[in-house]
Amino acid sequence: MSIPGLGQIPVQTLTSSTTRTVTLRPAWEWRFQVPFDRTVVVKVRSGTAEKDGVELAPGNAYSFSGVVSKVLSWHGCELVVEGRCSEDSVAEFDLHSSSPGAVPGTRAGAKNPAMSHVNFHARLTEMRRGAATRTGPRVLVAGPPASGKSCLVRTLASYATRQGYEPIVVNADPGEGMLSLPGSLSASVFASVMDPEAVDGWGPTPTSGPSVVPVKLPLVYCFGHRSAEDDADFYKVLTSKLASTVSGRLSEDEAVRKSGLIVDTMGAGDSNIDLLAHVVDELSVNIIVVLGDAAVQAQLAKRFATERTSLDEPIHVVGLDRPDGVVKRDETYLERAREQAIKEYFYGDGRKALSPQIQQVDFDALVIYKPSDATPHEPGRLLKHDPSSVMEHWTLAIMYASVKDPPEVVRVAAVMGYVYVSNVDENRRKIKLLAPVGGRLGDRPLILGTWPEPYMNLLG
Repeated sequence: MSIPGLGQIPVQTLTSSTTRTVTLRPAWEWRFQVPFDRTVVVKVRSGTAEKDGVELAPGNAYSFSGVVSKVLSWHGCELVVEGRCSEDSVAEFDLHSSSPGAVPGTRAGAKNPAMSHVNFHARLTEMRRGAATRTGPRVLVAGPPASGKSCLVRTLASYATRQGYEPIVVNADPGEGMLSLPGSLSASVFASVMDPEAVDGWGPTPTSGPSVVPVKLPLVYCFGHRSAEDDADFYKVLTSKLASTVSGRLSEDEAVRKSGLIVDTMGAGDSNIDLLAHVVDELSVNIIVVLGDAAVQAQLAKRFATERTSLDEPIHVVGLDRPDGVVKRDETYLERAREQAIKEYFYGDGRKALSPQIQQVDFDALVIYKPSDATPHEPGRLLKHDPSSVMEHWTLAIMYASVKDPPEVVRVAAVMGYVYVSNVDENRRKIKLLAPVGGRLGDRPLILGTWPEPYMNLLG
């Protein structure tokens, strides 16, 4: 008997390609792109290599699909690559040289920009070691879109966990989810390795099922929009709520307090500098890293030149080299990635299949809210919304709240999980929902946001 919707997950088979060896010298990178309909398997035959700071185990087969990424080797390695990439190349760098010695138009003699990231990590390690009685470094990574912010955040978090630290990672960009679906803000303690094979690079969540990579337990809030500017006032309210919970964890857990936090953000520009500044203030950020944008760096440096954190520390604004070779992901890729994230939330990825539950519920058994036009006095305003056919193929957030709670309480509650609307029968007043686990849905209010947008029918 087939499981409804399981056929929506493509069987990922290797295309007709040969197995080849990629040789990396110290500080070199292998950069690769794999479409969603292909799989490439990579093994480290000899030497050492890492992806986003996660060390790849020698001889272990890592499968990649739908990724734009790179493998870096600090000491040199040989990779065995099986499968066909849409694009791949080897970037050659000099481990000890500086870029002024480079020949124009080539990388010969150039230093890998990742060196500045390693040096920055070393500085953070010194600060963590000195945080016996105070909070460790609180780092916010800013920069223009497609500047490698998320990659740097994952790398810094990975390096920290490899040294035994347990930083909190905060995602303040609603456009892309971290351990959750897009449209959310989230935070999680990272005390163990991430999953290098994951499309988003973060790894499994409690709904992902059994995993060889330790599951992370994120705190998630529903923003429900693609961009922070779509409801700036409510974005401030929600980041303040998130910051309050994060601050509580920092004060209660000594290991986490010493490790500090790392914040990923949306693309910086003139339109959202005030929102970035709000995140800095609420999370008591004391180090702002700007990737490859002197104008944004100067703007933030001027903004925080005389300000201090809630712990009475100066706020340092530093520029780091933008990761070399960052590829701008087009809207088609981003849409496919969001689609894949939703599918995997309910059905698992190619490595493991999940069996979500289908429920048919009466309209009257559910309480569904939808964001309305916000006012200065009511940011994130919610209105009750009757089920209708326009909801089909949307995801709804299940809130940690009671159906009896007022909308202003529901709006800032944490997210318990998500359900997918498969079908709405307005004549029979029935709605068919797909949930990752069984259980009654009428006990919790649901929120229908404007993001992520609806996709094809997961149930076929």
